[in-house]
Order: sequence, then C-alpha cells, then structure tokens
Amino acid sequence: MTNSTIETEEDIQIIKDYTLLPILLDMLARDIEELSLHQNKLIYNLVIFYLKRIEVHIHLELKGLRSKMRQQQIQVLSTTMNALGVEVEYKVRGYIHHFKMLRSLVKAELMILLMKLWEASR
Repeated sequence: MTNSTIETEEDIQIIKDYTLLPILLDMLARDIEELSLHQNKLIYNLVIFYLKRIEVHIHLELKGLRSKMRQQQIQVLSTTMNALGVEVEYKVRGYIHHFKMLRSLVKAELMILLMKLWEASR
C-alpha cells in the first residue's frame, strides 16, 4: 500500500479502468438488447452469450477495483461525459486530481479493455 500523497501510475490506471468499465457495460447492454431482437438467429445468440460472459467479468473487475480504491484511499468525486470525451475528478490520499480523455482515446481504450476482458473470460 502506498502512503505517498503523490498519485502513482497504478492509481491513474485504477481510476481510468474504473471510469471506462461502466461505459463498456452500457455499450454491452445496448448491443445485447439490439442483438436480442434477432433471437431466432443462432449466431446472434452465440454473440449474446459471449457478451454476457464479458459483462460478468466486468462486474468482477469493478468489485476488485473498488477494493483496491479503498485500500489505496482513492475516491472518484465526479465523472462527466460529453461530446468531447470524459472528465474525471478524483481524490488520492486526500489530494484532488483531474484527468480528461478525448472521445477518440476513450474509444481506443475501450477496445483495448474489451480485448483484455475477452481473453480473461475465455
């Protein structure tokens, strides 16, 4: 556990993952709902099955992140999404920090995260 008042790379990665995972959950829910309209198609049912497995894995990841955040005294104060991207205000061991991710970076990070989750859920 880090007692430093300075945020670490691990702290930033935790915040980034904690910010992106709920966005990914929303996207998966939207896609599952869309695919469910084609229930009579076998391939869509297979895709839904795998998307739901990834959803379960995301929930487990979020649970682990929340635990790490408590241990490392990290707290997300606010998350704002707009057309430009995502802005996050968070506190690390008593000090407030901010970061922004442009929409294009969010999309790229979500794809990387999805691929990691796909591998982990197999």
